[in-house]
Amino acid sequence: MSKEQVIESILRDGVRKIILSRPKKKNAFNKHMYQKLTQILKEDSQNDNVVLTIITGADDVQKLIEALIEYPKVIIAVLNGPAIGIAATTTALCDIVYASDRAYLDTPFVHLCLCAEGTSSYMFPRILGRSKASEAIFLGKKITSQDAYRLGFISEVIPHEQLPAFIESLYQYGSLSTNSIKISKRLVMEHLKKQLFRASELEIEGLNECMNSEKFTSALMKFMEKKSKL
Repeated sequence: MSKEQVIESILRDGVRKIILSRPKKKNAFNKHMYQKLTQILKEDSQNDNVVLTIITGADDVQKLIEALIEYPKVIIAVLNGPAIGIAATTTALCDIVYASDRAYLDTPFVHLCLCAEGTSSYMFPRILGRSKASEAIFLGKKITSQDAYRLGFISEVIPHEQLPAFIESLYQYGSLSTNSIKISKRLVMEHLKKQLFRASELEIEGLNECMNSEKFTSALMKFMEKKSKL
């Protein structure tokens, strides 16, 4: 993988594996990653040779969120380290989530004078319960993989060194019936989609309001200064 190639996509035995590779940025999304991931999801949604998709790490946002909500087959997230900001919030849009015992979710909105995004204003309370979700969204408190598992956000916590073998085991599901999965996914998402699109719409409005404030500009400058010293 070249330095510029921050997303690697591999299709094998009915399973698409998407590898996010910006280790120095803790796999934080950049513009290219948003566009590439959105493109893959849209193309695969029409390709019945793809049964399920795994998104994991290697050591335009609205369009990506829409692609995740509309994706008609199974999306499995495998967190192998910190999931920060949009990487954390969009994890909640995946059908199944697994995580390394070293992983955690971090939504530092408040520290940047921003608000919830990635449909987290709806999905986090729905999955985690209002109190734990409020800690993450309002206070910027990190959620460990163990806590996320206990609260039902994550299906299983895997010892970090066993992750490659665990991901390999997921390929067994590539032979499942695409039609059956698409029907079941449609049933699961039938009523949820409307709520998610509405949540995303309201969050965009809130983010625009936040970004027009003087406090956001000041917080962003402080954040950039801190990053430049790392």
